[in-house]
Amino acid sequence: MYKKILPSLIFMILMSCQNTSKILNGPPITPKKEIVDEYFGETIIDSYRNLENLKDSTVINWFHKQQEYSQAVLNRISKKYDLAQKLQKASSRGDYKVKSSRITSAGEYFFLKQNSGENVFMLYHKKSFDAEKEILLYDPTKYKSDLGYSYIINYIKPSWDGKKIAISLSKEGEEVSEVIVMDVATKVISPKIITNCDPSGLNGIHWLYDNSGFIYQYLPVIDINDKNFYLNTVAAYYEIGTDPKAITELFSKTNNPEIDIRSEDFPYVSGHSNQGKYIFASIAGVNVYEDTFYAKATEIKKQKFIWTPLFKKTDKIKLFVIENDEIIYLTAKGASNFQICKTSIINPDFENPEILVKEKEDRSILDFEYRKEGLFFTTLKNGVESRLFVINDSIEKEITLPIASGKSFVASYGENFYVSTQGWTSPYRLYKYDIIEETFTKANLSPSVNYEEYRDIVVKELEVSSYDGKKVPLSIIYKKSTLLNSKNPTILLGYGSYGASYTPFFSTAFLTWISEGGILAVTHVRGGGEKGDAWHKAGFKTTKKNTWKDAIACTEYMINEKYTSSNHTIIYGISAGGIMVGRAITERPDLFKVAIGVVPSINLLRSEFQVNGPNNIKEFGTIKDSIEFKALLEMDAYQHIKKGGNYPATLFLTGIKDQRVVAWDPGKFIAKLQEFNGSSKPILLKVDFNSGHGVNDSDQKYNEEMADIFSFAFWQTGHLDYQSTSK
Repeated sequence: MYKKILPSLIFMILMSCQNTSKILNGPPITPKKEIVDEYFGETIIDSYRNLENLKDSTVINWFHKQQEYSQAVLNRISKKYDLAQKLQKASSRGDYKVKSSRITSAGEYFFLKQNSGENVFMLYHKKSFDAEKEILLYDPTKYKSDLGYSYIINYIKPSWDGKKIAISLSKEGEEVSEVIVMDVATKVISPKIITNCDPSGLNGIHWLYDNSGFIYQYLPVIDINDKNFYLNTVAAYYEIGTDPKAITELFSKTNNPEIDIRSEDFPYVSGHSNQGKYIFASIAGVNVYEDTFYAKATEIKKQKFIWTPLFKKTDKIKLFVIENDEIIYLTAKGASNFQICKTSIINPDFENPEILVKEKEDRSILDFEYRKEGLFFTTLKNGVESRLFVINDSIEKEITLPIASGKSFVASYGENFYVSTQGWTSPYRLYKYDIIEETFTKANLSPSVNYEEYRDIVVKELEVSSYDGKKVPLSIIYKKSTLLNSKNPTILLGYGSYGASYTPFFSTAFLTWISEGGILAVTHVRGGGEKGDAWHKAGFKTTKKNTWKDAIACTEYMINEKYTSSNHTIIYGISAGGIMVGRAITERPDLFKVAIGVVPSINLLRSEFQVNGPNNIKEFGTIKDSIEFKALLEMDAYQHIKKGGNYPATLFLTGIKDQRVVAWDPGKFIAKLQEFNGSSKPILLKVDFNSGHGVNDSDQKYNEEMADIFSFAFWQTGHLDYQSTSK
């Protein structure tokens, strides 16, 4: 028997080696169809427009070949598999993991938990934090198991009284989901399934004050390849037990023609508490501020009711709460670093409100909670240093946090008040704060885990002068034993869009990078919100160039201070962070050895033609406007690739199911870079055919992805333990 199997086995191994050798001869030949466009007298050549047709089998086959080639190259890096195991070990430490905790006003906990050895997170319930018993409510592997699909729970929301819970379930790698409702006491699932949802990405689920139903965002089209996906969405109300196919529209383009709602807008509706008299509608999207309306919550079950205007996006209100008939809100109007104000909801005066907390000169106000004991709020300096305050009877007092925090948030559930903390080297922690005793006690369900290997890590927070003299915050995280000898592999991570900030986060993956000898430098470039509203607008549409120029300035600082060198620097961006990566390497390819893009946005001239594109016009601009067209052209890295340019080694990751940055966007950039690149450095496109916009359904999948990224970066920056082998 062995004599028969052995020759066959040897033949398969030889054929495998031959196939790998053939793959490694170079990237696949890319089908090419050049298109020429004219915009305001400017000729634009698009060499790979044909790759935008993801329904073309030739194009999909090209993506498959790119994945085969890229994975073959990555699999030859020594120690990659050891690194994957190290990443997995770090992320799976402890007997279990907990995420997505929801606390009711009665102090009950609903949460997702994955025990050691399990592959999925399941839904659990505890009557209180101190309760010894926890109850397994739902196992997602049982959902439609007869169809052969794998589902995960991607969102949960209990009713105000905790008697029911809405459970959102999505297929592998997808965001669009279906929602089921469970009776908590009996664990009975309602046979009614609410479809065409995306609560994890679109406004969540909002239970009505009497727990009779909830508000959610309905998507008329759920095919991410359909041009109408993300268009004409509806804020809908579902009453428990009714037919979910009979959509009750609360706020939409068709239901509210008297209000200027565009097809690409997201008309959201939410409620603030079960005691609230009002519900609120807003015209949302990628914009930071929104036109907002209100109505009485008791009128929601009427077929038609009136939305009364409350405030406009020009009032720059980011957060608000309602106390009786007053609105307390966080605004950037006249205060780039934000201030907290109050006015009447019945007769509002947003021009001359009562100012409760004035703007801080050196920091932004991040979050607040209004209680009878006082107004609690957190601040953020340069996006990385958080503090907690309370103001009562016009007296402001700082509350010392239980641990130094890079970002902190506050929340009230019933009579209980909670504060969360997180930092570069400290994981997320939730504390219950006793306002009378002024004491903190642990309130998060995650186990206490010891990360001994991350103990001797240094965090430096500083500011770097950009090309125009503006001070850009820079966070540098590295091992205490690191020598500043210009030889350290250094990841420069940045984002810079939508006013979103890279506030301190705890990541066992990036801390493992550091423990392997790397440095992590997080550049808080303009376009983010690290320095308030003005910081966002300084990297917005026509000022977008500041985003990548800030990244270049931070890179030059790291090189000048001998943390690294151009032969050891890796620029890294995720999603809209791809703009920063793409333009930094096309403007200053000499500064970077490696470029990493995870689901990166690159081809900005074609952005508005993606399914999420019309909405993104609000942030980046449109080709229909002559000024915004020039801004888009300037930020489009695809259009800035030069023939024969000496570009960095590049690894981009994309998912065919991506509904935010469609796979052809980074795909076109890689195709052109492979054709135009004047160096022999590898240009790789890793394609996941079962994933969307950075959606990882398991820690193992994420850790394998990060092992590919880190080992590629170490290899290209000369780390002796990570070299390409012939095996």
